[in-house]
Amino acid sequence: MAQFNQGVNGAFSGKVGSVIGSSWRDIDYMRGLPKKTSKEPTGKQLAVRARFTLLSQFLLLVKGAVDRGYSKQYSGRATAYNLAIRANQVALTGTDLDPQLDYSKIILSKGLTLTKPFGCKLAAGLQGQVTVSWQMFSGASADRLMDKATIVLCCPEQKEAIVSMDDFVRQDEGADIEIPSNWSSTTIYGYLFMTSEDGTNSATAFAGSLPIL
Repeated sequence: MAQFNQGVNGAFSGKVGSVIGSSWRDIDYMRGLPKKTSKEPTGKQLAVRARFTLLSQFLLLVKGAVDRGYSKQYSGRATAYNLAIRANQVALTGTDLDPQLDYSKIILSKGLTLTKPFGCKLAAGLQGQVTVSWQMFSGASADRLMDKATIVLCCPEQKEAIVSMDDFVRQDEGADIEIPSNWSSTTIYGYLFMTSEDGTNSATAFAGSLPIL
């Protein structure tokens, strides 16, 4: 793929012979048509695809949280999803033949200046609910009380997730969230990060795992 500057006729979009012109994020590109191949992918290629698929499927489940969590990391040419894929390579584990995710290492947000929630826990609530709790830090200023909480509960076995945004704030120190009935007899994982009024995010806090009976 090649980037090009507009000439006297400007950029073009579409197919011209074996070349395709396109634009992405205000950048004009030219690329050749993909070549067909009869070669079987190598074991290494299959392993890379499997790991990428596993991670991308998880991040797509929680896209709303990812879009918010990486909004301040936007570089102009990388989407929040792209940035999340890059950051979450640390969560990939297992073998080439059996890739796995270490859910305790998932990173749904990036931030350095806003204090992340601490003391985060998952607990069984009333029937059909899960309680997510966190703690305020001592000496918190008044504007920190209203930081918006993004809460994520995911159930890998069902390939489902709940993303709660703007329903709770830091000073609530807890949230009761209803979960689907088909999550019974599975293990779920919880995450939490805060967002200030100006859109600054905290780092992600892992709230732990919880077996659902």
